[in-house]
Amino acid sequence: MPVTVTADSPRDPGATALLQASHAYLQSLYAPEDNHFLSIDDLCTPDIAFFTARLDGRVVGTAALALRDGYAEVKSMFVDPAARGQGVANALMVALLAEGRKRAVPRLMLETGPLNVEAIKLYQRHGFNRCGPFGDYADVPASVFMECGLAPRRMQENEDMRAVHALLTASFAYMDGVIDPPSSLNRMTVDDLSRDAALNELWVIEPGPAACVILTPKADTLYLGKLAVAEAQRGTGLSRVMVDLAVARARALGLPSVTLQTRVELVQNQAAFQAMGFVETDRTAHAGYDRPTSITYQRSV
Repeated sequence: MPVTVTADSPRDPGATALLQASHAYLQSLYAPEDNHFLSIDDLCTPDIAFFTARLDGRVVGTAALALRDGYAEVKSMFVDPAARGQGVANALMVALLAEGRKRAVPRLMLETGPLNVEAIKLYQRHGFNRCGPFGDYADVPASVFMECGLAPRRMQENEDMRAVHALLTASFAYMDGVIDPPSSLNRMTVDDLSRDAALNELWVIEPGPAACVILTPKADTLYLGKLAVAEAQRGTGLSRVMVDLAVARARALGLPSVTLQTRVELVQNQAAFQAMGFVETDRTAHAGYDRPTSITYQRSV
């Protein structure tokens, strides 16, 4: 069965047992003054978002976000040694990143120890980079500090676009043989993305990138195109984050609406955009077709 991650209570018996095991593990590695784990009581306060991961109904992982002023701190990240290698830690990190974005937290921070080598590698895979001390932490050899930005970032034309191109290629591949005519993405190059970054707006959510979108200002609307989310990040709300970004950018540019197009065959995409407030305004045909091939949707801002 797949790993499931849900909001939970630290007082769940399975969660409590795993938290106690994690505390004992950290105490075996570091001196008392170098251990900064939260007690179970501390994890039950209103400023904590606590999660468990389960396999076959059994708690096999824990993680939490401590909501601070201007950031959220990753705490209590631990996986049952018997369940490692099954994607538990990755699932927990995806949940924490999604929770941070849902709460509009600009960045996640964490403190760990230099002996937690595998944990550091996990954090790096999810976009965390080393930084200086934060909060009340002291700058000591027993602590490693890391941070990860959550907000979308606008790319510049001189940046390397290969990872964005790879994301788009992978995300649109399922359309091959489904839509007619084929997607224009099949003709898009890395240089085209650089031109879009120069002439329009190319936004990404890192790391990876996890998502991207191209925003093109028109005379009376902001056109949203090439929205893509990495497979591992789907279902975490990143499409909505990018749509919300487009709405905010339209307002900033003094444009009354956001417009997009999707193909008539992509029924699930149509439902997703409708759920985010878009209304169908037109159906059009590509050159050489005598039937509608695209649906235009618009959302007022």
